Amino acid sequence: MSFEIRKFEGLGRLGNVLLGRPYETPTFLNLQMRREDDLSPIENQDSYKLKKILSKSNLETFFQSQHQQPELSSFPTCILYSSLQMQGKSLSNLTRIEDLFPEIFQSLVSRDEFFHLIPWDLPEIYLDHINEYISTIKRLISITSILQSKFMVNIPFRSNLAESLKELIPFKVGIISLGDISSLLNHPKFLLQYLSSIKEIITPDVMLYAPGVPSSFFPILTYLGIDLFDFTFLSTLTNGGNILEMDNNAEDYKLVINRIKSALKSGKLRDLVRIYANSYPPQKTLLRMIDKQIPLDQGTTIYGAKSLYCTDETDFSRPEVKRFRERVRDRYRLASHIQGIVFLPCSARKPYSQSKSHRAFQSAIRRTLKSRRHSLAEIILTSPLGIVPRELEYTYPAAHYDIPVTGDWSSLEREQLAEDLENFLKNCPTTIQLLGYVKGTEKRVLVDVCKNLDRVVHIIDDDVPALTSKESLYQFRHLLTEKLIIKTIPKRNKLLDFLRVVADYQFGFGVGKLLIPENVRLQGYKELGIRIQLAGKHLLTFRSSTGFLTLSLEAARRMIGTSKNIVRFDGESIRGTTIFANAIRQADHEIRINDEVIVVNENEELMATGVAYLPGKLLVDMPRGLGVKIRQKVKENA
Repeated sequence: MSFEIRKFEGLGRLGNVLLGRPYETPTFLNLQMRREDDLSPIENQDSYKLKKILSKSNLETFFQSQHQQPELSSFPTCILYSSLQMQGKSLSNLTRIEDLFPEIFQSLVSRDEFFHLIPWDLPEIYLDHINEYISTIKRLISITSILQSKFMVNIPFRSNLAESLKELIPFKVGIISLGDISSLLNHPKFLLQYLSSIKEIITPDVMLYAPGVPSSFFPILTYLGIDLFDFTFLSTLTNGGNILEMDNNAEDYKLVINRIKSALKSGKLRDLVRIYANSYPPQKTLLRMIDKQIPLDQGTTIYGAKSLYCTDETDFSRPEVKRFRERVRDRYRLASHIQGIVFLPCSARKPYSQSKSHRAFQSAIRRTLKSRRHSLAEIILTSPLGIVPRELEYTYPAAHYDIPVTGDWSSLEREQLAEDLENFLKNCPTTIQLLGYVKGTEKRVLVDVCKNLDRVVHIIDDDVPALTSKESLYQFRHLLTEKLIIKTIPKRNKLLDFLRVVADYQFGFGVGKLLIPENVRLQGYKELGIRIQLAGKHLLTFRSSTGFLTLSLEAARRMIGTSKNIVRFDGESIRGTTIFANAIRQADHEIRINDEVIVVNENEELMATGVAYLPGKLLVDMPRGLGVKIRQKVKENA
């Protein structure tokens, strides 16, 4: 058995598992548990009868019969044998089989469909036997290397044996069965405790199996990292049940799994989770708790789907939104030559500057201030992102989010905007002049925050019509003329500011000035893309499609000293266009999916630039799978 992760969203994983043949996960597990009278108690079976039960032909017939069932042929089949007979003593059936019939044992365990079940739910009375039991399991695993990654462990809720499981981790347990998960679905607090306690002690290549759960919970459980489900909860709708619970037959279950896979591939799993959660209060509660307690940022790409829908308050705390707000708070600072700020409303069309309203706003600024406009910073006030600097309007998710516009802001929206605005203004020099061309809630929040901070803000009158009307734009120009006293700076400085802000947001505060010195050459436009050169060498490319910069080898050399986005390759040379995770020794834990990365060797020498397939921690922890897509390599003779 082998498990490889291809794509992440939150903790959700799109992967491939080899069980007889490759299967795409998440998927169903077709479990076949051999009966007690087949194999146990072993000591009560005579050798002839036992050999007949375990004969090669008998086993082969059984395996073939499972694959020939049309309704199950598209899902992996696992044959489970329970190893434990704890009737006052510890005994492993399979070690007994190995002793009696070594040839049959090898045939049995070499099957990809075979799993050895460790029922980690022993009664309290047998706790004295746990060390003996673990020793037995270790012996069983050590018999043959074929058993690597071929154990399934069932862990019940609040198991005080979980610590002991750590001893088996080096032996590569393949699947963890969450035996009590179905009883915790209506108890979000305990469900998260259950999952968190298990994730703390397993490696990321271990698969999680949730038996006996309804299909309406598949999306949110996948979002929490569950890879395998089953059909054991098939039932019909009842009055008062979940409207999305279509547990009539296996086809309904398959439909939900296919939706999940499609959502993972398109970066829309969170949207699917929200749809299902909105139909069932415990799921809604669970989703809110997930956003507060679970670190989803690691598994969330820095840029993804073409659209990010924010339709209710659970979307205000989704990882893409939280990351944007946090990075603006921590990494965005005004350039030293900025003398004024104008606050503007958002627009339905993104990026904002391509909308009719913002074209009108920028036209008024250009006609009024002329070359002095380059000393002016533009900040867009919006929900749920809070504040969006004009320099970041192409950046994901600022250029991709969409919300229902009613004109009424919820208390949460107002609180988030006020919080972000206050954090921003606290870092702005008091000499910078403030002007607000906003109405309604945005205006009230702006005025209140400035009052609390004892800052003066010049703002448009309350009784003006739409902000795009001639009357309003005339008053806007009057405010710009009368209230802003700013000087002229070169247009080139504004473009450099734009690129440095993007670099700071992408790599960390201060990296912008390091990467983009004054003497760079700029080609292109931010709407289409900008190519940046230094001393005749290609340095960076700004891509308007993502709002991010791509690194050249020259840029990587300038960044190595910062230790940001560094991946250490465990090898002497890179062959091909991909570095696999098992060849990566260390990686910056701040790396996120699709981040630009710098590949170095053990001597800190630059080897390549590329794009991360996995977050930094998993680049090191995953034993297999894609790690880094190489963009440019250092020539070996260079």
